[in-house]
Amino acid sequence: MSNTIIDLSWNDFIEGDKMAFEQIYRALLPSLYEYGMRRVKDEDYVRDAIQEVFIKFWENRSKLKVISNPKHYLLVALKNSLLNTQLRDGRLTSFGENDDFQLTYDVESSYIAAEEQRGNALKLIQVLEQLTGKQKEVIFLRYFEELSYEEISVLTNISVKSLYKLNNRAMAALKDIMGMPKQSLLVLLYMIKFLYS
Repeated sequence: MSNTIIDLSWNDFIEGDKMAFEQIYRALLPSLYEYGMRRVKDEDYVRDAIQEVFIKFWENRSKLKVISNPKHYLLVALKNSLLNTQLRDGRLTSFGENDDFQLTYDVESSYIAAEEQRGNALKLIQVLEQLTGKQKEVIFLRYFEELSYEEISVLTNISVKSLYKLNNRAMAALKDIMGMPKQSLLVLLYMIKFLYS
């Protein structure tokens, strides 16, 4: 995808266009992954940081501005996310301490990571079927339809407090079965939404 198309998609994305968000994700994921791997050489950190960046961008899209280079903007956000995570986890004691950027990189790893992500999304689709009917409904309305808990409460006649419990139990079950953190599950749910809607 050319930079001009990414720029146009960015403008649509900040106006709430889900397809534009998906286009940006698909177009820039390889570059972000490669850059992240060159900075920290830890796939878990890189994946989590990319997921965190895209989740934050989607959740805060109404606050974002039109910018001239979305790729640069996302690369900076990824770098900051990686640094913050490393500082939080005690892998760095100050910014810039670990300045070991790698120019050599295994192209095959990028392909394998993308395939693994797709495989995880397919597995999650199967695992979702193991949830109770109410849990599936809450997951669908919350993450696929992006309704607030208050809106779901009106729709389902279930209290907001009970909806939080249903969602937490569903996410805990998914975490246990999938063996991954909640943040990774959220990204997979968004990925499923965009790939299969």
